[in-house]
Amino acid sequence: MNEPLKWLFLLLILEAASILADYLIKKASLLAGFSGWGWLLLGGILYGSTALGWFIMMRSFKIFTLGVLHSFGVIALSLALSVFVFDEKITWREVAGIGLGCVSIGLLIRFR
Repeated sequence: MNEPLKWLFLLLILEAASILADYLIKKASLLAGFSGWGWLLLGGILYGSTALGWFIMMRSFKIFTLGVLHSFGVIALSLALSVFVFDEKITWREVAGIGLGCVSIGLLIRFR
């Protein structure tokens, strides 16, 4: 596997793990009282486990570059999780905000 593909693959794994952790924590939050503590704990462990991957990536990339890539991934995957898995409705204002957020992140990386 060539070098850029290796880094992209690791980034995708980290994003998938983060969004899975988001899913588990959201699932825990939907349960009555604090009965979802197991899901919450599992989500927290999953978040923590991504630290090793970020450590490896930070050895080869600037933290700013990783932050921008992570931001794009979180925006896209969180939106998909919200709409398609949890059937949450997104307003036009939220769509506009997401769009402007993506534009601002794009400008940050373009003109750094």
